[in-house]
Amino acid sequence: MPFFQNLRSNFRDAFITPKVTESDIVIFVVGPTGSGKSWFTKELCNNNEIQVEKGQHPRTKNVLALRCNFKNDPNNIVVVDTPSFHTELEGFDAEKITTAWIESRFTKKCRASGIVFLHPLAQDPTHSDQSMARHLDTFATTFPGGFTVPSLVRVVPTQEPAAILQDQKVERRLSQLESVMKSLGDNSSRKWHASMFTEVFKGQPDTAWKVVQLLLKDIESVEKGAT
Repeated sequence: MPFFQNLRSNFRDAFITPKVTESDIVIFVVGPTGSGKSWFTKELCNNNEIQVEKGQHPRTKNVLALRCNFKNDPNNIVVVDTPSFHTELEGFDAEKITTAWIESRFTKKCRASGIVFLHPLAQDPTHSDQSMARHLDTFATTFPGGFTVPSLVRVVPTQEPAAILQDQKVERRLSQLESVMKSLGDNSSRKWHASMFTEVFKGQPDTAWKVVQLLLKDIESVEKGAT
């Protein structure tokens, strides 16, 4: 599968798309409340219309899909910003919202798909509220029967500018996060193929595009191995 090269330098803009098609490559942005999903999507897609709420209060209450526009390339990379699962917000059902979007806007099998899973270094990744397995498994349940659930995951640590962390704490959290990722097979009801992104996302578009480029290479490797 030929994937785009030099995504960052060839990127023009991104626009909200009403539909995902069978020819699209879909990147789902998933993670607990406060992990920076909308922030990551905003910086990646250079879209100032995306509202970003710092802290533990979810701003994203709907699914937002943005189709990326590249120079001299077809526009078939779609980035999907998902709402946070397992919040305590009264009357807010992220699973139901995501399922409704998949049923009405998604396709049963797109060209390829993967997940960018974000985790805020200010939060303990071993805490049940931040559980990677819990959030990924819940995301998988939002896909109705017959739809292909993505299984490739790039785990990305994030750090907001306001989160001032000692280097020692950052190193400890990164180590914990990697251990949690490696134990997905023991703690999850599904088989996830996860790998760690070695940098911390702090709002840099270049870093966000590097994440997506690596995830696309992961997808390409799996598809080559299947042929």
